[in-house]
Amino acid sequence: MTVTLIAPTQLDPCLRLLLLLARLHLSEEQSRAALALCEGIDDWEVFTRRAQERFILPLVYRHLRRLAPPSLPEEQLELMKLHSLNVLQHNLNVTAALRDLVKELLHPLELQHVFFKGPTLAGRYYDEPAMRFCQDIDVLIPHERMAELLGAALKSGYTPLDPEALSDDSTSLAFVARVQKVVTLVSPRRVAIEFHQRIDNIGSIYDSRQVLALAEPMRMANNYFSVMPTAELFVYICWHHTKHYWSHLHWLVDLDAIQRHPTFDLDAVLACAERRNLRATVEASLELFNALATPGLWREEALSEHGREMLAMSLKAMQGDHQVELAMRRQKVTPDFSFSWQARPAQSLRWKLLGWTRLFRPSYADYQSWPLPPAWQWLYRVTRPFRESYVRLTSGGSHK
Repeated sequence: MTVTLIAPTQLDPCLRLLLLLARLHLSEEQSRAALALCEGIDDWEVFTRRAQERFILPLVYRHLRRLAPPSLPEEQLELMKLHSLNVLQHNLNVTAALRDLVKELLHPLELQHVFFKGPTLAGRYYDEPAMRFCQDIDVLIPHERMAELLGAALKSGYTPLDPEALSDDSTSLAFVARVQKVVTLVSPRRVAIEFHQRIDNIGSIYDSRQVLALAEPMRMANNYFSVMPTAELFVYICWHHTKHYWSHLHWLVDLDAIQRHPTFDLDAVLACAERRNLRATVEASLELFNALATPGLWREEALSEHGREMLAMSLKAMQGDHQVELAMRRQKVTPDFSFSWQARPAQSLRWKLLGWTRLFRPSYADYQSWPLPPAWQWLYRVTRPFRESYVRLTSGGSHK
């Protein structure tokens, strides 16, 4: 694949400045470069909005307040502060929802679990956890306990989001636990909770039982949570965020925060990546991070072929909107890998073979429209292709 590398000077000043500020602390060289880039910002309202869209506004505000660029009007800095306070308030609510989930459901049910991303990542690795925007909560739980957990959550005031029409009867819960790898509920605090049975699409990278067994305790305030060890988490976020072409800049801050933490050990990370067959992904992610942290020109010779490709595609996603990212995702080799060099031949073949069976895989919508007892649910697989064709025809092909 031919990769056209974009020099920093080809990016608009807003994105160049945001990329430079997407880290917890700035070096003297980065601070000088940031001040110089501030002189090129023509519209600070647009800049503030883009910082919000890329989920790093509180951190950007913290940096700019310290740098005090002459070109930044005081009223715009104050506006950034107000928007940042809204983000901080949201983050506090998410953290409270996390605490409630553990105290009211996971601990009483004695449920093995692993939190990843979001508020536990911020609480463990950020100097100011509230700086990191947390949209929702992700937790991995054992497949065999999913129906039990969902039933308890619905009885405790949680409401279904995906599937939206989830019923709380035992047959319905057992069915959704069997056919859907992620179920999303909304907590009483109006925070989305994603309950995962797998953290990759087809289970070819991560074995859920192993991930649960490797969990370690983390204390935050007076609460304990089960989380991934540092090396495992670092490898995971390199893989997961590469799936999304690093389009949200708080993911770059995650890389910076974890590398600054006392538990970070690069040798342990690379050994973990080797076991997961993700070493090339981790190495290219580190090249991406180091390139974007460089104020001057990116030296193409300092990047591997994989690093150049990741940098070029990530910059394309960062410059576009969500529709651009969605279009890029449709070109992926599998849902788990954005680049052909990431996947082993066996993983690509497995996804292609599964393509033949996905047509017969039932969804919760099948159960919702035609509730069947467990002994007859095999009929969903038989009728699924015809039902899907009917839905597509009657909805003009827009059904997902």
